[in-house]
Amino acid sequence: MNPIAVPYKRLAVLAVLAVFHAPATSAQEYAPGEKLALFNCGRCHVIGPRNRMGGIGSTPSFPVLRTIEDWEDRMKAFWTLRPHPSFTQIEGVTEPFPEDRPAHVYPIRLTLEEVEKIVAYARTIPPADLGGTIDLR
Repeated sequence: MNPIAVPYKRLAVLAVLAVFHAPATSAQEYAPGEKLALFNCGRCHVIGPRNRMGGIGSTPSFPVLRTIEDWEDRMKAFWTLRPHPSFTQIEGVTEPFPEDRPAHVYPIRLTLEEVEKIVAYARTIPPADLGGTIDLR
């Protein structure tokens, strides 16, 4: 089988295995919210050392995102910012995808509590040293 043609669900399973079988010796070695971030955000973003070779090259890492002045507000509502609305569902907040227009990739499904856990974890990540903050104006 052509590896490029691997179905998205299979890729999601591989991502789960990579996160949950990372070289931790106990669950306590993961910071609160870290597994959520790795599994849900880590397929596109580098979160930290556990997936430092992952993510998409054009997608900012969590340390780079932390340099944006309003990073926390953006992260708390990330599902409203492109490209996230096309593949993200927040329980009780976003509308389900129309059946005739499903997500183009395996969807991210989170609760607001899980989003807050990811944001709380992101607060523990030091901002990247880029010589200053990123101005998105």
